[in-house]
Amino acid sequence: MTLRSLLIAPLILAAVAVAEPGQNPGQDRFTSGVWQGNANYDDEGQFSDCTMTAEAEKGVLLGFVISADFDWGLVMADESRSFEVGARKAVLLLVDGRDPIAAVAKVVDTHGILIPLENSDEVIEAMRDGKVLRIATDGTEFSFELTGTADAIAALAACVTDHQGTNRVQL
Repeated sequence: MTLRSLLIAPLILAAVAVAEPGQNPGQDRFTSGVWQGNANYDDEGQFSDCTMTAEAEKGVLLGFVISADFDWGLVMADESRSFEVGARKAVLLLVDGRDPIAAVAKVVDTHGILIPLENSDEVIEAMRDGKVLRIATDGTEFSFELTGTADAIAALAACVTDHQGTNRVQL
């Protein structure tokens, strides 16, 4: 199963899953500009995180995730690339003319990486206010326009706040 499938599957499942009594399943999904978001639940039905994704040029998928504990990160999936699952990769996040942000990505799928982000003002402001994000790793650079990201990150954080401590009824 590809990372793209792992990120898209919760969006599809939310549309058909049974919500807890009195809750509208549509409340688990949100759209903010070009970003599509969703609240996700683990196998036991406990809220785990909220994700939002947008497809960039050439089919590369960029996503943000915020966990129930408000840890956050970036996910990047590129079907044309192959990574060694479990490997760690040094990455540089370059946002406009700001100082580079060094991070260590974990390969979570043969086509995708997860980049944990610091909860620092510098990183948050760069992602919210930046125009272009470039991710450099292994001599390759990916570029993403951060269109509407300020509002989308606010919607993503609101998703976590709205769903913290909730359960999804399991069939």
